[in-house]
Amino acid sequence: MAEKQNPWEKFSVTVETVVRWRDLDAYNHVNNSVYLNYFEEGRIAYYFKLAELAGIPADNPEIFDGFSTVLANTNIEFKGQGRLHETLVIGIRYTAIRKIFLEAEYGIFNKSTGQLLARGTSTQVAVDLKNNKPMRVNAGGSSLRPCTGPHRAVYPASLY
Repeated sequence: MAEKQNPWEKFSVTVETVVRWRDLDAYNHVNNSVYLNYFEEGRIAYYFKLAELAGIPADNPEIFDGFSTVLANTNIEFKGQGRLHETLVIGIRYTAIRKIFLEAEYGIFNKSTGQLLARGTSTQVAVDLKNNKPMRVNAGGSSLRPCTGPHRAVYPASLY
């Protein structure tokens, strides 16, 4: 008999977080706005995973030199409630990379129960921080170079 798969395993990158007191609202569950922070944690983990796959140490001060993304659009569907001290699993995968746009899908799960607490999508715009303007992800649309200088991190096809 096959082992039961965790629901977050369909995502390319996952990261865990523990619900903090400051994440709660007056109803003693995770405030809706905090899920945007969890999405951001997922995006950051994704970019660091890219650097790791490219052999770039996380402590390299030029890891994402000149590259960033800004959030252009996001949607969240709330499915459950997170509570204080619960461990959550944040999953992210990129579903499309077009010109200057990167589209991501997210899932946030209670680690102990596997319950989906929220799912969502976002569209980000790649930005060249040196001139503060949108930048093409690449000419072919199939890879991203979030590092400049001597190192390049590229989206492996398996991550999206």
